[in-house]
Amino acid sequence: MLFQPEKEKLNKFFFNSITKAGLTVCLFSLCSFTFAQEWSFDEQTQEAYLLALNLQTAEVHERIPQPETPQQHYVASLAEALELLITEDADKYSEYERNFETRASRKLKKTDVAELFLEAEIHMHWAFVYLKFGHEFDAAINFRHAYNTTQQIKERFPNYKAILKTDGLLEVIIGSIPEKYNWVLSVLNMQGTLKMGLEEFETISKANHPLSFEAGLWLAFTHGFVLQQPDFAIKEINQLLKQRPSNRIALFLGANLHLKNNNSEEALKMLNILDNQSIGLPLYYTAYLKGEIFLHKAEYLNSISAYRYFLNHYKGLNYIKDAHYKIGLCYWLNGNTNDAYAIFKQAKSIGKEATEPDKYAARNLSESKLPNISLAKARYYTDGGYYKEASQTLDKLNFSTLEKKSDQVEYHYRHARLAHRMNDLEKAKASYHKTIEITLEEDSYFAPNAYLQLGYIALADRDTTTAKTCFTRALSFKKHEYKNSIDSKARSALAQLNVSSK
Repeated sequence: MLFQPEKEKLNKFFFNSITKAGLTVCLFSLCSFTFAQEWSFDEQTQEAYLLALNLQTAEVHERIPQPETPQQHYVASLAEALELLITEDADKYSEYERNFETRASRKLKKTDVAELFLEAEIHMHWAFVYLKFGHEFDAAINFRHAYNTTQQIKERFPNYKAILKTDGLLEVIIGSIPEKYNWVLSVLNMQGTLKMGLEEFETISKANHPLSFEAGLWLAFTHGFVLQQPDFAIKEINQLLKQRPSNRIALFLGANLHLKNNNSEEALKMLNILDNQSIGLPLYYTAYLKGEIFLHKAEYLNSISAYRYFLNHYKGLNYIKDAHYKIGLCYWLNGNTNDAYAIFKQAKSIGKEATEPDKYAARNLSESKLPNISLAKARYYTDGGYYKEASQTLDKLNFSTLEKKSDQVEYHYRHARLAHRMNDLEKAKASYHKTIEITLEEDSYFAPNAYLQLGYIALADRDTTTAKTCFTRALSFKKHEYKNSIDSKARSALAQLNVSSK
């Protein structure tokens, strides 16, 4: 039995290690599409599986009303978990949890690898569901169960190819865990490396295998969001979309990768394709992403409309505070001061602060002064890839007029980010160093991210000593609104350096 302090440590450990900012649905979706050569499908189950991959969960339930075989239970579990992760429907949660408990309590034929594979996968499904609904300890238990079952399959059925994708996910998650939590891995007897996870994804994605498409999605996800190589990830997604142009998860992942890579126009194209598909689960989160894109483009009224559509339809709790804050920000940037103040006041008491965007919104809402308009516009122009507009905005800004110390820091940081994106690396490095030099606030993300970006520049220059120093310094900041994501990126970079040095 675990005592409360240990339980709390495990809660924090698994919450920080498994979740990734604003993209949990996408991460789970990729890990769950697992069928290997040993699996055989009748026509009805195959159709249901393909529908699940396209987020057409209602149609899945119509085709498999009473699952019987391991394959049917898998497809039904996949559909239910995806529905909960996307909709956060509290009413469906209780019903689907009972279904999960029934599946988990089935008497398994331990000699049947399909039954064991189902066991590993449904516990992985619910590790992510529990995490999404805030039950971190339950998520940890199911994650551990999935790991143990996966290891059993690898030992007893070493030629079972399907488990490579499942194990690849576990390897990536465990391999990205910070060193300070190694004692937890030791206690739980879990081992994994990022390198092994990538190799397993590569093995399946490059083979003529039923899991090649799903492994390719995982490969894109890992390179884009774990290794911070969005260019590689986007190429992989484009190849996958040639195979299945209308696959909704590939389109969703591709849109997020383009946004991450400062290319709002390409992201918008993919989101429009998604929105024009009148099938499957409604993806209201795409409206939130469109709100982001229109904010990048300075189309503030369109942005407000998109955010309001998201708020009026989404049943979940995440991104609610940020969406309200962004509506107020759009009014502020558009010169509607009274509307901005009214929305900001409302946003203070709405939503929760679990995601990093919500935390950042809460921090800004606690400030006595509203954001500097020019700095805010420069930020969002840069985020969207509108570099000409960002440069023009910063050129018009007089540093001597900035009274707040935080604005002075951000001034240098915005110049650094823009120069970095435009590949003016000397100017970027100088501005990053200036950001670090004058930063006083420990809870600001500007300095830690400046160190992170300097680490990436040094890594590209093969200056591993400087890179390690910068990534380590990025981890040293104790409290800021983007700590989870910046720490995760720095840890992954250090893991890559450690692998390459061996």
